[in-house]
Amino acid sequence: NVTLSNVTVTDTLAGLTLSGGPIASLAPGVTDTTTYTGVYTLPQTDLNAGRVVNLATATGQDPGGVDASDDDTVTTPLPSVSSLILTKTATLNDGGDGRADVGDTVTYGFTVQNTGNVTLTAVTVTDTLAGLTLSGGPIASLAPGATDTTTYTGVYTLTQADLNARRVVNMATAAGLTPGGDPVSDDDTVTTPVTAAGGLVLAKTATLNDGGGGRADGGG
Repeated sequence: NVTLSNVTVTDTLAGLTLSGGPIASLAPGVTDTTTYTGVYTLPQTDLNAGRVVNLATATGQDPGGVDASDDDTVTTPLPSVSSLILTKTATLNDGGDGRADVGDTVTYGFTVQNTGNVTLTAVTVTDTLAGLTLSGGPIASLAPGATDTTTYTGVYTLTQADLNARRVVNMATAAGLTPGGDPVSDDDTVTTPVTAAGGLVLAKTATLNDGGGGRADGGG
């Protein structure tokens, strides 16, 4: 019920730009909504936390020079999107003869991209193809927008069954954890054509049965 003077607002949020003020005089019942404004740029840590928590304090002096103050905390929810994309590539190593043979290999590459807005951790790649040797990983941390193309590689040796089927079908799965510990994953399947090279060779032999006379005769 008394006029306050030199009303200031302070804000504890690191990185916030506060502008305006002070309010020279604030009469009883009067509300000021325009003098102070603040702008804050979101860092990745806030997105990972899913919210921004911010405390501000207003302080003024009554006519006797005694401080009057109040605090207010506001929590701003930040919608999070957690997603990743796995892209798998395959290269047939045919030994240079232009065809696939048993013992030739297929080299697999794995591209993992974080397409969400939160950091993913402990990102792993698993592969269902029996006989494939998978190496690398896990990816400790993958920031939003980041792409990893080098951590995981795979090598597979062709079998006769693959040659007969004329292809190798292979599915892999990438999985990681959100800052809240929730899982996120993606699958990708790649089919590698195996060049068919069907062929055979006929070798024909002949034996003359000469009746023991050392010569060929009619009817022999």
